[in-house]
Amino acid sequence: MPAHRASETRELSVEDSLDLLHTVRFGRIAFSRHALPAIRPVRHTIVDGCIVIAADPAMIRTLHRQVVAYEVDTIDHQTNLGRCVIITGVADTVTDQQELAHYQLHLQPETVLDGQLIVIDPDIITGIEYIDGNGA
Repeated sequence: MPAHRASETRELSVEDSLDLLHTVRFGRIAFSRHALPAIRPVRHTIVDGCIVIAADPAMIRTLHRQVVAYEVDTIDHQTNLGRCVIITGVADTVTDQQELAHYQLHLQPETVLDGQLIVIDPDIITGIEYIDGNGA
């Protein structure tokens, strides 16, 4: 079956964008590493309106207090239809033990790497939906 092309786009509201972020548990974090762009796939959860991701020590050192972008999507590879959300904010390493324990309560045990977490407090939330021009 031939792939369909999305012929229209629709901007998502902040609420719809956050709904997608809550629904999808896998995304991509974009950041700067050695002054070059880098992207890494990660699992996330949402706690108190923030994106929480488990991180390895190298990622912790790289991302601490850096402005990052976080992207999630539900784009269908056959139809090219779906939704995409991009969050921009500052990534912060969680060092406080009480705060770490609070976030870990919301994570699946297999997603925590050595108890190290990064939290992104969203500053900018943008979303777009790719829809069929025929209204499908």
